[in-house]
Amino acid sequence: MSATDDRQSAVFSIDGSMFKRKGAWFGIFQQGNQYGDVRLWLGTCRGMAVHAPERNRMINIFPTYQDHKVPFTVTVQPAEMTIVTKYGNIRFTFADTAKLMAQGDPGVGLLLEKTMVRHETLHPRRDGAWETFFRFTTAFIFKGLEGASFDFNNGENYWNWETLASDKVMGRTHPAPDGTFTLVMEEFVYGGVVRDEYPTYTQALASMQGDWQCFITAMPAFREPFEKQRSACEYTLWSYLVSPTGRLHYPEIQMFAGVMASQWQLCQNAVALQEHIDLAVDLLLSPLDRACETGQLADMFDDISCESLMVKPPVHGWAIKQIMKHHDLLEETSRDKVEWLYRGAGAWGDWFMNHRDDDGDGLPSLFHSDETGLDDSSMFVHHNVLTTPDTAAYLVILFEAVGDLGKLLGKPEGEVSAWYRKSTALLKRLIERLWDGKRFAAMVPETGEKVNSGSIVHYVPAILGDRLPREIIDRMADDLSDPERYLSPWGLAAEDKTSDAFCVEAMSIGRGRVVPPQMLYICTGLWETHRRDTARLITENYCNGLRNSNFTFLINPLNGEGTGYFGGSWPRCAYTILGRMLSEETNGTQDS
Repeated sequence: MSATDDRQSAVFSIDGSMFKRKGAWFGIFQQGNQYGDVRLWLGTCRGMAVHAPERNRMINIFPTYQDHKVPFTVTVQPAEMTIVTKYGNIRFTFADTAKLMAQGDPGVGLLLEKTMVRHETLHPRRDGAWETFFRFTTAFIFKGLEGASFDFNNGENYWNWETLASDKVMGRTHPAPDGTFTLVMEEFVYGGVVRDEYPTYTQALASMQGDWQCFITAMPAFREPFEKQRSACEYTLWSYLVSPTGRLHYPEIQMFAGVMASQWQLCQNAVALQEHIDLAVDLLLSPLDRACETGQLADMFDDISCESLMVKPPVHGWAIKQIMKHHDLLEETSRDKVEWLYRGAGAWGDWFMNHRDDDGDGLPSLFHSDETGLDDSSMFVHHNVLTTPDTAAYLVILFEAVGDLGKLLGKPEGEVSAWYRKSTALLKRLIERLWDGKRFAAMVPETGEKVNSGSIVHYVPAILGDRLPREIIDRMADDLSDPERYLSPWGLAAEDKTSDAFCVEAMSIGRGRVVPPQMLYICTGLWETHRRDTARLITENYCNGLRNSNFTFLINPLNGEGTGYFGGSWPRCAYTILGRMLSEETNGTQDS
């Protein structure tokens, strides 16, 4: 069997996640993976779902035999999800980003069940189709195909005027003469349309398989032992992508199933998916498309809503530099996009210098611990406003990257040089003001009081790589590789393990558990220094920790255990970037 066949037929779990096609805004969500203890529902990724009583859950899904629910389990391949019962199986695939197809073996059926909330209704349409209006989400057309049929409530269009809803509804498939059924479920942002023709299940499966194969064959193989889980990891990234719609003019990616990613995570995923360079650049442009007039980027946004009160780290520069190691942007994407990236990333960096430096010392501040990306970082125990070393480090790289783009675009020498001067001047201030001989400290604006803690945020300036003096690199690398403090067999603890603030509670992001983004920045930065051996050790530990914990979001540095829920795209993005980095070194395609 070829490597491509292996990738096509890989089987993996989506417990806590969803089965979805790249670009689609809905899918089948799953909880549980034991026979007889699995819950499935048709769910949405659209932003308006936040207003719905059951959030992303639109309608529950059950297999049936002789019209009774039966226990089942689920298997998933990249292009097909299968409900497995002892009476037969039901398969699902996407014909395109709007059409989910189901096909059942002889004797088994599909039941869709829900108690509709106020203003939620369904009604029959032509040619045996039914339409549902799911509150605050979308409309769906359900229609039996290939000799099968489908109806809700045995064909009765029940309506409760008191609740302005259809109340409890039960949709059932009815078999074709050969005992099988085929069902199409098509999503519509506006009212549904019953089509004269639909693809067959076989055609739909071939379409989704082709889409997946086009994606995965462009992604590089990893060296062992990291190759085995790569397909399942990258399936999550592929399936979590959503296409432009509504107020969203560029593709985005989900953070968790049904939860939109933050702007800095879009940058990370751009690096992970850079083999698809147009997609990668679009992921970088998507946050710039929602910038305000001063240049600030929103934290999170989707097709409907926008969270812009706080920010997340300015990592566009890191992403641009990582991508430009492998790609000539002017050769591989449009000049207009590179121009916009140049303008938008520059404005984002300038926003920090113009609007987050109230004391005028040339070092921008953060207004909340959330803005580090480590929500409960111990650095912020006594202050909610701090000048943090990670922010300055991100901006050093951002201004340098904007200069690189300007040079690539042939901008005037003075304009390009100005960006580089911003970068070098900020680096100088970072070292002079915040390096205390042992670590990069945080600082209280106005007073200049230095703040030290056990937080790994103090070490994120390692992202700067060999821009830092050798003695600073050595001090940080020595601290990070100390197994008593930060290093574990599963990556770096987000808090010094000897600190009184150390905490590994399941939902604590910044006080102890191993966290994907900081692992990315520290590992890729140290990799570019004379301490690559240290970077390699940390990177291999983390990648093995992800593999062995089934790609959990947060890893306990004391025992390698995960948080017990699906980690979403965070850890899989990190694994893709770091696995590529390790494998390029092995393959001899990377500078030492």
